[in-house]
Amino acid sequence: MKYLYGDSTEFPLQRDFLGLLDNYLDTSVKAITLENAVFDLKETIRDRRMLKNSVLDEMDNFLQTVETAISGAVARSKEQETIVKYAEKSRDFLKKFIEDGKTKFSDEIFKEIAGFEKKANEIDEGSRKTLESFFIYDPIPIVNKKYTIKAEKEGYSAKAQVDYEGEVSGVYEIASLEVPFWRRHLRAHNFVRDVEIPARMKKPFLKKELVPAIVSLNDFFLGDLILSGKVLEVVFRRRLDAAAERFRLKIDFTDEFSVEVYHAEEGGVEKNIKAVPELKSELNILRLRELREKIVEETNNLYTKKQRLETLYLGGKEVLEENLVFELMQRVAEIFAPTVAEIKKNSPSAEELSLKAEDERGIRSEIYLKKSTVREKLSAIKEKGNRLLEILDIT
Repeated sequence: MKYLYGDSTEFPLQRDFLGLLDNYLDTSVKAITLENAVFDLKETIRDRRMLKNSVLDEMDNFLQTVETAISGAVARSKEQETIVKYAEKSRDFLKKFIEDGKTKFSDEIFKEIAGFEKKANEIDEGSRKTLESFFIYDPIPIVNKKYTIKAEKEGYSAKAQVDYEGEVSGVYEIASLEVPFWRRHLRAHNFVRDVEIPARMKKPFLKKELVPAIVSLNDFFLGDLILSGKVLEVVFRRRLDAAAERFRLKIDFTDEFSVEVYHAEEGGVEKNIKAVPELKSELNILRLRELREKIVEETNNLYTKKQRLETLYLGGKEVLEENLVFELMQRVAEIFAPTVAEIKKNSPSAEELSLKAEDERGIRSEIYLKKSTVREKLSAIKEKGNRLLEILDIT
């Protein structure tokens, strides 16, 4: 599908931006409304905690006042020896009564607070799902992807951290078992066969000189993998346990191709094999480059299976934990604004935003979003909606 501006000139973004913008409006209204409810609950929780502290202080003051009064009455009594034992019993009874009352009142308040916190968590989960339905389709430009893959009992667990423009990041779970290649534990030969690495220096039989011991990676298992942009770190183990002999490859393709190779014997610590000139000279860089390219290819194939949004970050802060939903949607509006401005400029009607979609047969269809619809939807969140409208500059 090809997309054009309303005046039939080419639309650079090449996606249904007006459908995306409409989804953004619905997501903003729902997520901000939910966040407002969380704000109200947190205010209620603060009020209940303040009430608890206030009441407990008053009860302590009451006890202190009564105890002072009892002491004064005893001091003024002409029958101190007789009355003092009754005074002590009164103090003990009153103190126990007050302490029991404080405990009961505190328990009641804590029970209320726990109910409010549970409700707030439920609302946060609703917000997470709402934001997930929007961000899962990568609505704003991607700056970087970071994959983290770990060997599990069966297959691999995988996550993707997607860094978007505007300091927005999302961490997604990946349904790796839905990708046939990743359904079983992988060995190096599943990527590239016959990759060999010099592991250590050894002394051959009947020879005095040490020579490199070459180890084939073929049957080594993929254990852990981190791929961030053009930097790959991957661990291959002879067995899938922590003590097994292993190779750790750190391959960087950011500028020029570079690779670091670390080797650990069974139960041993990792050593950089490039520290030994004889081992360094035996490294087959071309084969390691080929291995890296195949690993990156198969890892990138996981991206379409990203599913549950675990966490959203704005400027490094957790959006739901820090109640930054409104700030997040403002940031998205700022990213959308230049595109909205271009669509406005190229839309034939001043009352609506318009694009055209052209299929492979050259048949075109119109896509519209009325400005009045935008205003009406955002009016549901009042001043916050007005702020988003202002950023988008849709009047």
